[in-house]
This record gives sequence, C-alpha cells and structure tokens, in this order.
Amino acid sequence: MTGMRDKLRLVKPEPATAPRHPNAEQIKQIFAQRLFDFGSPLYLIDKSGRLTWFNLPYRQLSDRLSLLDGLVALLPLAALMAEAEEHDRVVRRDLTVTLDGRNHVLHTHHVSLADRNGKLTGLAGLVEPIDTGGELSAELVKAQERFDDIVRLTSDWVWEIDQDLNITLISDRVTKVLGFLPRELAGRKLPSLADGEAGVISISQRFASMAPFRDHRFEARTKLGEVRLFLLSGVPTFSHETGGHTGFRGTANDITDLVRREHSLIQAKESAEIANRSKSDFLANMSHELRTPLNSIIGFADLLTRQVPDASSDGRAQEYAADIQSSAGHLLSMINDILDLSKIEAGRLNLNEEEISIQMLCEPALRMIQDRARAAELDLVSELIDDLPLVLVDHRLTRQILLNLLSNSVKFTPAGGRITIRAYRGPERDLIIEVEDNGIGIPEGDVDRVLEPFVQVESHHARRYAGTGLGLALSRRLAELHGGRLSLLSQIDRGTKVGLHIPATRLR
Repeated sequence: MTGMRDKLRLVKPEPATAPRHPNAEQIKQIFAQRLFDFGSPLYLIDKSGRLTWFNLPYRQLSDRLSLLDGLVALLPLAALMAEAEEHDRVVRRDLTVTLDGRNHVLHTHHVSLADRNGKLTGLAGLVEPIDTGGELSAELVKAQERFDDIVRLTSDWVWEIDQDLNITLISDRVTKVLGFLPRELAGRKLPSLADGEAGVISISQRFASMAPFRDHRFEARTKLGEVRLFLLSGVPTFSHETGGHTGFRGTANDITDLVRREHSLIQAKESAEIANRSKSDFLANMSHELRTPLNSIIGFADLLTRQVPDASSDGRAQEYAADIQSSAGHLLSMINDILDLSKIEAGRLNLNEEEISIQMLCEPALRMIQDRARAAELDLVSELIDDLPLVLVDHRLTRQILLNLLSNSVKFTPAGGRITIRAYRGPERDLIIEVEDNGIGIPEGDVDRVLEPFVQVESHHARRYAGTGLGLALSRRLAELHGGRLSLLSQIDRGTKVGLHIPATRLR
C-alpha cells in the first residue's frame, strides 16, 4: 500500500488562492473531487493488471482488509480483461472478504478503457460500499455499555452542564460524596453547590473562560451540611452542526480525606521537630548540671589516690579511688560527646577559628594518646611533613576529631599492632589528615552505619569493646561544621583508614 499512497489523484484540489466566486468549471472540479474522496472506492488498472490510480476510499478499504497489494489482488484480472474486451459492457464480480471477524460480500463493477484506436488499455473499477449499519449499531451499544461501566466504577463523579451552567448529567457516584440523588441535581446550576459566595464566583469565572481546566479546588456543601473538598476538571463542549459552545463536561475527585491525612502528617512532623528541638535544647543546657558534680568526683578521687593509707586501712582505698576516678572520667568523656553532638544539632556550637600548623594540631593529640597506646603494646607512628600549609580551624574541636580517631584505633587494634598518622594534599587540593591502623576492621556493610550516632558494629570482634558509638559520628559532624568531611575505608582483619578532609578554602 505504500506505493499506492504516493500516487497522484485524478483531480487536484483547488489551491488556497481560489477565487471567492468559483465559475462552473471550478464547481464541477470541486464536486468531482468530493466524489473521488468521499464516494465509492474507485481504481484504474492497465492491461497488464497493474494498478495505475485509485481514490482515498479504495485505499481505506484496502487498509481495513489488511491487503498489502490492494483490493485488485483478489480479482481475476485476466478473465475480467477478456470479458470486458469481448462484450464491451459492465463486468461484475462478487468477492467474499473477512472484516472484523465477519464475512462480507463485495460487489465490484468494471468497464473497459480504450485508446483512440479502440484498443483495450485497461479497466476502470468501482466497489459498492460494505453495509455496516448493523455493525455500527452493535458498536454503539458496546460503546454505551463501556461508558456506563467506567462511570459506575470510577472513584470520581462525572458531570455535564449546558452553556448556562445547568447540570444536564451527573453520575450516581455523587450520592455517596454529596448525599444528593442525581435527579435532585438535574437542572441545578453547578456553581450553586459551592460553599460560600467566593467559591461560586471562582468556579463561575473558570467556566466563563471557556477553556479546558484541571484540578480546580472546589469546596462543596453536602446535603447534610458538611463541607468537602473536590478537584474539578472539565473540557468545553461544542455543537457538531454549528460549532457553537454548548457547555462543559468533566469529573470531580473528592480529596477531603486525603487533605486531612496530609494535615495530620504535617502536624505530627511539626510535633516531632518541636520535640527533637526540645531534646537538643535540654541536652545543650544540662552541661553545668552534669559536669560540675563529675568534676568534683574526679577531683576528690584524685586526692584519695595520692594519700598514703593509715594503719587502720585495709590497703584497698587507693584501688577504689582509682576505680572511681576512671569511671567518672569515662562518664565525663561520654557526656561531653553527647553534649557536643546536641549542641551541633541545636545549632549552638560555634567555631573559634585560628590559623595553626598541622604539627601543632596533631602532636598534642599524639601525646594524649601515647600512654594508652604504650599500655596496649601498640606502635604509634607519625609521618607528618613540614611543608604543609597552615589551616584555619577551631583548635579544640579539630584536636577532638583527631583524638577520637586515634582512640578508636587504639581501642580496636590488637597488641603488637601499628597506628600511623599522616597528612598530605588530596586530589581536590584539600588537606587530608589520615589515621590508619591494622586492627580488626569493619564489615563492608557497616562502614556507612558506624558514622551514625550510637551505632556500634555487632560482631564477635567488636562486642568486647565498650563504648557509646558517638566518636565517629561526632567527628563527622565536627568535620562538616568546618565545611569538610570524613572518609572511611576498612576491611575485616586488615585494618581501618579514616581521613579528615579539610577544604582548600581553609588552607593558608
């Protein structure tokens, strides 16, 4: 059929610049064109049986019958040519075809075409249209049933109004959402269902534009007086005969319950945020109440450990005092971490920034951890170089990050292990301070989790090590407070490498 679509029609349509008052010849051409385009299927065949011309109805019929070579492929062309040439009269042939699963009989009519010498040159053919009146009625019934099912099953209610906004059709679904029977609303203006004058004006203005619209918020009052919220969508309708505007048709979707649920979720979220802020404010404000008594406990325990026991003592006073001091120190460290984390969440931890060298930043942290590393039989190695730039950071908080990283390495590295601290420029021109150990490592699936507060890896390697799981989380937040970040690489039984990335904007 592709070749047929490229053929020229017998009569060309009039150009766009045709005269306002056509003459008789032009009128004949117009009617001829209408005959060719909207009449019966017509076609021409040359003496060899090749299709040389066809009109639009012929092509459409061939497409409906799925005939790639056209309707003429079904005709006994040689017999038709011989009969037409011999008898010089109309030759008829009936063809049985299948369309939409049903058999139909096509009546074809052919006349001979001859040249000036009367020699046969081909045939002109015509096909009587298929009688589809019965099929059309059946399709209309099926379409009506389909429409009724869709209207009945849809969660929206369907409506139609005339040009004066009077309701001409409304689906039964409206009874469930508004309480009115469809017959109670017939003839009533659709805007009159709105709750309040503002709603009436809003929807009336929407209809006045005579343009399609979608999801117009429309509050309607039910038969019992309840206000419900709908999303109205509609399209204008026009007369097929005159083209004039006849009204609108569309749908209305009840979103009242959905909006209520959304409001409940928003309120719950706001309540949770208020509770979280209250928690953070509470923790941030309890610093004095927690730290003061702990400092007293630690101070007096220190005094007890320095005194020499008298003769009446059983010799265990100093041991008890040492236990008190150790436990209080651990508790104070844990509370400091919690308070610092809560201050960050509450936005109340401010940076006290100064320029400092990497050596001055790292060496105090190394000195603070070296006794613990020595007691754990670990090698503590510094690979810091001298030609690194100064950094603009909060000294105390940055040292706390490094101390947390070093403490973790000491905690999770078995005796005989090695802990290394180094600093270098990264590929993004940032400065990286890296702490690496050859300890027990972290499972691959837990690498991201350990950076969250209060998360401790549960495994046979780590269960024997006490802690709150705040060290890495607090270090990450402090790094982010400086505009930097933490990177973490780890393998089970191979060790862990944690890097503090200080952005290039803080290098001097």
